[in-house]
Amino acid sequence: LAIITIASLLSHKSKNIHEWDTVNKSIGSGLEKFPNMENMRQILSISYYDLPSHLKPCFLYLSVYPEDYAILSDHLVRRWIAEGFVHGSDVDTLYKVGFGYFNDLINRSLVQPQHVDSRGNVGACRVHDMVLDLITSLSTEENFVTTLDSHQPSDLSKKIHRLSIQNNQETNTMSLSMVSLSHVRSFIIFPSATKLMPPLSRFQVLRVLDLEGCRDLENHHLHGVGNLFHLRYLGLRDTNITKLPKGVGYLYCLQTLDLSQSGIIDLPSTIVQLRKLVCLYIETSVRLPDGIGAMKSLQVLSTVGVGASPNFSKELGYLTDLRILKISLSGTWDKNYEKHLLCSLCKLTKIKEISIQSSGVPTKFIVDLGWTPHNLRYFFGNIPRLPEWMNSSLSELSTLIITLDKIQQEDLGTLGNIPFLHYLCVTVHKIKKAEERLIIGTDHANFKCLSEFHIHNDSLGIMFVEGAMPRLQTLEVTFQVREAKDEYNNFEVGLENLHSVKLVTIRMHCCGSSLIEVEEAGAAMRKTSYVNPKHPRVDVIRYYEDEMIEDEEKSQLDEEAFKEQEIILEKIGPWGGNTGRKRDIKVAPRYLRSVRICCGDVIDAFAFSYLDKNENLHETPLWGGVGGTIHTILLEPSELVLEISGTFGPYGQFPSIIKSLMLVTNLRTYGPFGQLHGTPFHSRVKKNGTIVGFFGCSGEFLDAIGVYIHP
Repeated sequence: LAIITIASLLSHKSKNIHEWDTVNKSIGSGLEKFPNMENMRQILSISYYDLPSHLKPCFLYLSVYPEDYAILSDHLVRRWIAEGFVHGSDVDTLYKVGFGYFNDLINRSLVQPQHVDSRGNVGACRVHDMVLDLITSLSTEENFVTTLDSHQPSDLSKKIHRLSIQNNQETNTMSLSMVSLSHVRSFIIFPSATKLMPPLSRFQVLRVLDLEGCRDLENHHLHGVGNLFHLRYLGLRDTNITKLPKGVGYLYCLQTLDLSQSGIIDLPSTIVQLRKLVCLYIETSVRLPDGIGAMKSLQVLSTVGVGASPNFSKELGYLTDLRILKISLSGTWDKNYEKHLLCSLCKLTKIKEISIQSSGVPTKFIVDLGWTPHNLRYFFGNIPRLPEWMNSSLSELSTLIITLDKIQQEDLGTLGNIPFLHYLCVTVHKIKKAEERLIIGTDHANFKCLSEFHIHNDSLGIMFVEGAMPRLQTLEVTFQVREAKDEYNNFEVGLENLHSVKLVTIRMHCCGSSLIEVEEAGAAMRKTSYVNPKHPRVDVIRYYEDEMIEDEEKSQLDEEAFKEQEIILEKIGPWGGNTGRKRDIKVAPRYLRSVRICCGDVIDAFAFSYLDKNENLHETPLWGGVGGTIHTILLEPSELVLEISGTFGPYGQFPSIIKSLMLVTNLRTYGPFGQLHGTPFHSRVKKNGTIVGFFGCSGEFLDAIGVYIHP
């Protein structure tokens, strides 16, 4: 840690011998004055005092989080903005500057990155224990943050400006009852401390109230929230709060209201009085009151169920300051919504990001939009075909995620001509000329700036030719082995012509295919790493292997092995939902050898390998759907899994799935994988026990998971 910290510190200095010598002397004096672990603290202190003034409060703010907490980057930036650490003229600038601050702390090695995607975006971070000790100490000295946790007593004699309650220990209960909260500007409470939630009437100048993840809170805990007249940020994300008090409408300074993943369905009519509200996050089931068009300061609105709020499609056009809009088309649908949406969307001239989710609702009207959103940089939607407005005039468009009913060669030329398109994800149900693969690399279909491309088509109906996608770094291809074999009788798609690609991920649906066909498809894809002069890494992931055409002899052997099992195991769980197909193993496990987890926002799929009592190796197929980044955990021979934990809860249209997972062994901790939202679960083995296998349910995601424990 010391070496990395000093290296990062020097990398931000000019190549001047005097500056480097100053750092050297500072380290030297620290070694003389502070023996043992204090040396490390001195080195970290140098890095802190070297920070520019705008980064220091952002860095100290990390002390509000508990030890080993996975801090989501977007959540952290939102809090910084609410605290006033980040400045900008609009929400787009604020987030751009905020993420710049976040990346600066990452680059200085003051926080540790977690969940880095293929584009280098950091989804979360952790704070090293020694760094957390330093910033907690500095925060206390400067009276920046007051923390009630289990490690050290806080000085509660001073005026408290920011209060973080991290657990419900008895000492914290006593401390909180005696301290004055009248000067607290920011209050954060974590799920393990919800029993200590004080009455809101004790706060007088509160600007930030964040109760995210506190699922034990009830509606009465919000009593008096309407009297917090200075409140800028109200976070009720991932809580079981079901009703928002009418008094919220009197929070005239409120800028951010986050109700996503909460139990709230109706918003009070008074909410339209929040004329300074900039960001509103809700669920698609929430009914918006009439008059939402009067909230003209709104710049972020996510995610509105158009069918749940009949007048929204009309009033949307009045929100002309919107930069980010996410809507959902589902449920009861009126054709008039389409006409009103067409009219409203054309008035949103400042829109930069738009997401249109559709479930069972025709989206042809989106194709017919007569607009040219010149500022659009992100679009997500499922539409029947490529619209005419989606062309080279979209000079700001950098990310495009679309699902099309059909595509033709001309569409690839249109997409390839969008000048600064960097990320493209296309799911195609049908190739117009199924007998011919679409060619990428001819005419305008060469995508000169594209760095990441995802293509999902069952028949594998594409072909890359020389000159295609000259800057492509990451490629993901998803297809069905059976359909590709029937349609084209081969799996050659010209991956060797992608001369800059570094990572290729192949996701193969194996259902209805033979083992020989699946291995043929995998071999054709892996050949890329040998033929391509860049020798990219090629990951081939098989899905639905248990639905392949199975060898009758193998099936009989599995049945016999199942009958012979004699190991007595304890079965605990499952946790999660009860939908999806039941997943289990046929041969009793004795030693767990590896775990594979595919995840993004949630756990997409899960697999593992194990040894039976005769030390024969068994591997499960991936339980779940296609998607997410794959993480492989290879356990050492002496490594034993002692603990599993995670969260589960609703996700989109799915009532309950596994949202996050973490494994703890006798040597280290793996995860968390996914995002820490939802109902927590946790299981730890008893003395001398070990987790040796898993069972559960899965469909499009991992719906539920349980464990086998060897006593």
